[in-house]
Amino acid sequence: MRLDDRVFLIDKSKGMTSFGAVRRLRRIARVSKAGHCGSLDPNATGLLLLCSGVATRVSSLFVDLPKAYVGRVRFGTATDSYDADGESVEEAPVPRLDESSVRQALRAFEGEIEQTPPMVSALKHEGRRLYELAREGREVERPPRRVLVYEIGLDELGAEHADIQVRCGRGCYVRSIAHDLGRALAVPAHLEALRRISIGPFDVADAAHLDELESALRQGPAQAATLPGVRSLPSALRSFPALQVRRTFESAIGHGAQPEPRFFVDVPRVSGPHRLLSEDGRRLLAVALSEGRLQFARVRLLRVFPTPLDEENGEGVPG
Repeated sequence: MRLDDRVFLIDKSKGMTSFGAVRRLRRIARVSKAGHCGSLDPNATGLLLLCSGVATRVSSLFVDLPKAYVGRVRFGTATDSYDADGESVEEAPVPRLDESSVRQALRAFEGEIEQTPPMVSALKHEGRRLYELAREGREVERPPRRVLVYEIGLDELGAEHADIQVRCGRGCYVRSIAHDLGRALAVPAHLEALRRISIGPFDVADAAHLDELESALRQGPAQAATLPGVRSLPSALRSFPALQVRRTFESAIGHGAQPEPRFFVDVPRVSGPHRLLSEDGRRLLAVALSEGRLQFARVRLLRVFPTPLDEENGEGVPG
């Protein structure tokens, strides 16, 4: 048994890069192909999704899931990176802040907002990473990006800090929110600490530390596979709705034929990613995107599994 074609829920430690976590997974699990499903800043902790084998082919589905964070905003100092790793660029005494003012300021960040990415980030400008330019002392104009914040709230307000929780979409920088919150309150601020607690249906409570995974792997891959944080690909995809393919069209899907309404036992009820299952519901054939609803829906293949995966154990089904 190998740990290929899996999704790993990892509780990343502070100081480790996302690519560092991928490299360690490759080494300890002895998988040749692995990647992450959305990076987490080195000094942030919490949930990081890693994929191996064929699971890397659908990693974009996980990248697009909503993410939830808890973080601490430190008032009195602003930094060039908007977090505790950066150099101080502004300092000022912290005035007395009241909860109602902070909550009101936070509400302005809910919904679809425009956000200027920090200069110290992995985004590219003319082919180079922004953090590379920042190390050279250069600052370039970063056009604001539209990001979605589903929910933001105040957990605790101290004399010089605010503990917040944020649920947001892809591409949102919580450290930019911390920086901009300071501006809204007329006091310098940066993100002191950040922890990602969930990604879509995946919760950090089920995640394993890489040390824990390595210890289980010493007892064998079968033992590691029993960890709650090690999921077969069909299991990891189970939060997406399913469409059952009529038996007569299963082979066509396997060969990459774009599906038509007659291929399915029923029509899609919602838009978005779907699992395409065999008519008996026991095999995962493909992942597809539904656009529209009911008889007007258009279903487009995203990834096909030439060897269908067993919905029960995630292994390839022979023949």
